[in-house]
Amino acid sequence: MAEVPVFAAFVAAPEIDERFVLPGLGIEQRLKIPAAATGGQLCLVEQICDPGKGPPRHVHKTQTEILRILEGRFELEIDGAPIPAPAGTVAVIPPGRPHAFVNRSDEPGRVLFLLVPGSDLAAFFRRLRELLAEGPVDPERLNRELAAFDFAITGPPMA
Repeated sequence: MAEVPVFAAFVAAPEIDERFVLPGLGIEQRLKIPAAATGGQLCLVEQICDPGKGPPRHVHKTQTEILRILEGRFELEIDGAPIPAPAGTVAVIPPGRPHAFVNRSDEPGRVLFLLVPGSDLAAFFRRLRELLAEGPVDPERLNRELAAFDFAITGPPMA
């Protein structure tokens, strides 16, 4: 059996979060644990979604995503199937499974998500923010630009 690389313990104080506001999506990403801190084994992000907002439908080609709804009332979509997701809901989404979620609350909602293995989400969010700041972006261009992160958009955000 292959040995799992060991990494030093990592404690992330709230004031060191790296934050990314994604134009037009109504989302703020707060990078809690960068992949570099765990030798690439995982990364952790808190996402704040405005009411009626969430990421576009997407797929992680090589990563498992674990979501925990912290605040708000969300709806998940996994493989096209809608799933109610109130606060406290946990979802485990294997690699290659298209998914999205949307905040159905009247207030901002919070989601914590873990990606295993980790990836350089700071670079991913910076590039995505740059592309979105240009205005509406062709999904094919987004997918070309973000392919290095094993990520692909599969459809628009949930309505």
